Amino acid sequence: MTKTKKDALTIEEALARLEAIDPATAVYRDRGAIAPIEDAVRARDDAERLVDEIVLRARRDGLTWIEIAAGLGVSPQAARKKYMDRV
Repeated sequence: MTKTKKDALTIEEALARLEAIDPATAVYRDRGAIAPIEDAVRARDDAERLVDEIVLRARRDGLTWIEIAAGLGVSPQAARKKYMDRV
């Protein structure tokens, strides 16, 4: 792809630079500004683990995939696909 401006990056160059960034060492303007994002990601991960545990317990207790899917708000096929290998 050709550059459109003298100093502009191509899409490939920009993507390569983005992929090379290490989040652990990236420089932030204000580290505190991203703390709420990090907190939300941790909360989401905790919630996903809790859902996983509850679904597995529900299967062990005899609930059907249809019942579990209703609780998850997904189709029975989607529930089975996500959790079947863990049961």
